Amino acid sequence: MKKQFILFLAAAAIGFGGASAADAQFGGLGKSLKNEAKKQKEKAEREAARKAAREANRLLRNAAGANGSRNGAARASQVSGNAGSSGPLGKPSASLTNFTKCAGLPLSNITIGKLGSYTFQQGFSKEKRTGFINRRPAKADGCILTAGLQKDETVYFEVDESSYRKTRNGSNYTLQCVDSGNPGGGTVPLHGTNGSSDSYLGDSHMKLACGNSEGLSDCANGKNSDRASAHSSGLKKRRKYGASFLARANNLSKRGQSKRLYCQFYNKNNGKSLVAFEMISKSPYD
Repeated sequence: MKKQFILFLAAAAIGFGGASAADAQFGGLGKSLKNEAKKQKEKAEREAARKAAREANRLLRNAAGANGSRNGAARASQVSGNAGSSGPLGKPSASLTNFTKCAGLPLSNITIGKLGSYTFQQGFSKEKRTGFINRRPAKADGCILTAGLQKDETVYFEVDESSYRKTRNGSNYTLQCVDSGNPGGGTVPLHGTNGSSDSYLGDSHMKLACGNSEGLSDCANGKNSDRASAHSSGLKKRRKYGASFLARANNLSKRGQSKRLYCQFYNKNNGKSLVAFEMISKSPYD
């Protein structure tokens, strides 16, 4: 009996020892699992933070890009001088033309082009002259051109001579120009002119030498004076007066900048204009 009791105590001791070992083993495993779970949670949190940062950077880049596009559009609008306007110049808006009262003198033979060089053959020799080139026809609604002038372009047109001369009294006519985007902001000073001239082109510029590189058949041979006489004689025969205006530079634009201007050749005696048009005006330093 005593021997059996001793065996029982030994077995119990072994059992309790095994349980303690198991508890220690599973306690360690639990701790490891907790540590691993903590690591995974921290890893997930770091990944979420990185993802949030990437998304924030993407939104910032998109916002910056959109802002840049708006700024670019605003700069383009500022250069054109007419907010929201771009591309070819057509008929000016009513916000501009409402300032103009037409003199009622019909405009004919309206032509837009440039003063530049052309060539023609004279025997074996190729000669070069200066004249009104790159011509294209234009129209007017009353006295308001339905097409505008790009930088350095010139418009030429004809009016009834006797009717025009009755209104032309000294320097009562002046070419007035305003910023198309701010017509109430006052006149913009043009470079190199007081605005009183209506004849930028000379008669010889209008009548090119025959066989010219522009392909114009309305031409004349001879010296500049001969061609000038040919043009003025044609005007006299038709009882017309030829007027021309250049898209001049302005004194407010900085180098590399341009302004979109609305201009009218205004008679201060009666408050009416011979012609009105929009034009792109560059800096005098370009």
